[in-house]
Amino acid sequence: MERELTQFSKLSRVGGSFVCDNAGEVVVSSTPAVLATVTMTTIGREVGRMFSALETAGAPMTRIELAYNTWRLFAQDIGDGVLFVVSEPGADPSLVRMTADVVAATWARDGTVQKRLQASKAVRRELVTRATLDPVSLQSWRTIDSHA
Repeated sequence: MERELTQFSKLSRVGGSFVCDNAGEVVVSSTPAVLATVTMTTIGREVGRMFSALETAGAPMTRIELAYNTWRLFAQDIGDGVLFVVSEPGADPSLVRMTADVVAATWARDGTVQKRLQASKAVRRELVTRATLDPVSLQSWRTIDSHA
């Protein structure tokens, strides 16, 4: 997995990449790590909740791109986890998406990678429970879930 993550660092204006399992725990990150592990885990959980909410609302997605003032976050669902790429705003999004597709396809055929992802197999839906959400988020989740 580490070898494939290096493909992103070769792209212009890409700072790094990482993979979280469906519980949001970091499985692997580029070297040097683009963000602190705690931050990557928080991002992994929140994006997992986004994917789960979109699926529950009847609008499942396989990619989410978030733009901030000084950086962009690209997230791609890879089944038992999520691939993240952190870049500057000027990075070519189509090149990042194409590279992510190639990496995801490579990992889908690699039994070792699949075992690594499944070692901490988690159900993304478990990220949106009463125990994992604050009261405001739980109310939002109930609204989404009741319209599904």
